[in-house]
Amino acid sequence: MITIKIEGLQDVQALLKQYPVQASRALENAIDKTAREIKDAIKQAMPQVFSSPNPYTMNSIQVTPTKGHNMQASVWFKEPDRMGQHYLVPEVSGGPRKLKGFERALGGNTFIPSQMAKLDRYGNLPYGTIVQILSVLGRAEHVAGFSSNITARSKKTNRKPRDYVYLPTGSGKLPPGVYQRVQTGVGFGAKTKKSLPFGEYQKGRTKGRFASAIHARGLVPVLIQGKKNTLYRKRLPFYEIGQKVSDALLEKLFTLELSKRLPR
Repeated sequence: MITIKIEGLQDVQALLKQYPVQASRALENAIDKTAREIKDAIKQAMPQVFSSPNPYTMNSIQVTPTKGHNMQASVWFKEPDRMGQHYLVPEVSGGPRKLKGFERALGGNTFIPSQMAKLDRYGNLPYGTIVQILSVLGRAEHVAGFSSNITARSKKTNRKPRDYVYLPTGSGKLPPGVYQRVQTGVGFGAKTKKSLPFGEYQKGRTKGRFASAIHARGLVPVLIQGKKNTLYRKRLPFYEIGQKVSDALLEKLFTLELSKRLPR
């Protein structure tokens, strides 16, 4: 977190004593404006650091302005509900990546989209696809905000059936990951002769009825399982940008704001 405040500047301290009301208001405005400038500068740097950042990432920084004459403001990430540390913190200071909600629901593993997965314009797996995967796999209740696992009724009413399987340890030449079961010339998989009802593949596999469907010709990779405890290196110069902007603007803005308030 970046905190903007005045410390050790004798000229500012003297002005605060000489013009307590005017200088205090001027300093508060200068600190708040500097904080907003820092936020904008960091936001402008994001597309240079990240590849096609989505709007959620671009709007993830917030300013906490001065309050109650505390003479300080802060710039930091909006802490998302239920996640604790913001997912961009490792990009600022390095360290392990925070697991996403659907990754926690799938056993606490990291995942990357397959080259065959259909991604949105920001290079991410669409939200709707993630919801569908969790619903089919019966993991929706493990993630806050998701509650609709596949039911017998929803199987019948689903007009665009999708079926997924999670292979946590892989199978044969297939690496661990989430696969979409697709229809081939002989059905779903190398030996399966007919289509299965929506969501039924997982039940069949647990009974050993459709083991042949794990062949590559019947499955398309959607998410490939990565390593646990993935470490990120520092990429976003968050604090360096903040210090540079603060050094360049804070005193200038204070002087400008104070000049507006002193008698001429």
